[in-house]
Amino acid sequence: MAIFVDQDLAASPNPTDLPKRIEFTQTLHSSLASEAITCQYSLAAAHNIWFEDNDGNLMKTVVREDTVGSAPQVTVDRITMTTGPGMAGLLTVEVAQSLRDSEGNVTPGLVIVQIQS
Repeated sequence: MAIFVDQDLAASPNPTDLPKRIEFTQTLHSSLASEAITCQYSLAAAHNIWFEDNDGNLMKTVVREDTVGSAPQVTVDRITMTTGPGMAGLLTVEVAQSLRDSEGNVTPGLVIVQIQS
């Protein structure tokens, strides 16, 4: 029914150089005993920072599914970030997140990753 954020989204290592596998963590709980959620991470289309999958494919969006219970639970997603086509020279990049609960309600999140050159 509802997802609650107990601890905001964080990224580590931060600051970082690229390419690097980044660990996105946060603490969540649900108003239900067990609830399926969908978590989407997104990057802006124009810049040269991308997510990379295990096959080397570049993408601007990563989606994963999880289950959250009524007790606070730390969620961890490890996603490789790298450079690719697009506007270069960024010192920071916004990673937007949306959490969708079982009824379709969306909870937004955001973390800023500092890029070292």
